[in-house]
Amino acid sequence: MKVVFTTNPGLEDVAAEEVSEWGVKILSLEEGRAEGLWEGDLEDLVWKLERSNTIHKAFALFYEGDFEKVDLSWVKEFITPHADFAVRAQRIGEGPESPEIARIIGEKVIDEVKKFYGSPPKVNLDYPSIVIVAEWRFGKLRVGLLLSGEESLHRRYYRVYEHMASLKPTIAYSMLKMGEAERAQVLVDPMCGSGTIAIEATKFLVPKIYCFDIKEKYVKIAKMNAKVALVDKMIEFDVWDARRLHERVEGVDLIVTNPPYGVRMGSPKKVLKLYEEFAFSAFNALKEKGKVVMITPLRETEEIFEERGFEIVEKRNVYHGDLWVKLFIFKKP
Repeated sequence: MKVVFTTNPGLEDVAAEEVSEWGVKILSLEEGRAEGLWEGDLEDLVWKLERSNTIHKAFALFYEGDFEKVDLSWVKEFITPHADFAVRAQRIGEGPESPEIARIIGEKVIDEVKKFYGSPPKVNLDYPSIVIVAEWRFGKLRVGLLLSGEESLHRRYYRVYEHMASLKPTIAYSMLKMGEAERAQVLVDPMCGSGTIAIEATKFLVPKIYCFDIKEKYVKIAKMNAKVALVDKMIEFDVWDARRLHERVEGVDLIVTNPPYGVRMGSPKKVLKLYEEFAFSAFNALKEKGKVVMITPLRETEEIFEERGFEIVEKRNVYHGDLWVKLFIFKKP
């Protein structure tokens, strides 16, 4: 069957790599999604999704074609008169409005179930047990079954306390993956906020993980989140200034961080000064061939790091919150 996986726009290839490891054959990548073929058991795929690191949502496609010829004979395998369901519709491009799509597909689902079982299913628009997904994409209707639940999988149970500019765990994991965290012996997030990067880094079994922030309250928040995630013993926390990182640690393999931007709050000029001092300190804290992975919307970042001796390995646009930011990977020669 064909399955659609959604993820952070800009990180589709990282998500595709993860689902490929499950046995999904990737067919295409689009902004914020990957599509592939899954030939295994559907329950096995749901199990994998519940433990995924980069996926937000996923749905199996059972129909693609004209609106007038939509075939919903498959719904009786998943919906009975004793189950409640809802249709979630989306329109991309010109065509019928989403509420109209949801209404028509919902009526057809009810008819199919009633025809097969003799009784109609229940509709529950607030808390449905089963969700039918209907997409109108540029003149073609696509209908399927939501596999991942209505709440995005990027929401981690351990995030009981959050920084006001928290990084999505799926972005944090992707940054770690792109930085090859599995090869690191020493990893640091010097501006940790709520600790998401350090917590996600424990999945890579990095022997030494440091989680620093200049503000004590954020270090406390990071500790509490790590404790909920049951990984607090795997991370060393400290109140420390990223501009003096080299005075606290050395021989670092990988620095992964989501620094302040100064875009909505604060001053971009002050932030750029922070970047300059951080880049100098990071260069001295890293071992040879060590890397910095960071995201920021400030275009001067590349020049700042190059002036301090770093080589740029990769840069790409990533959608974070409601901003398009740059994800940079810098390497110490």
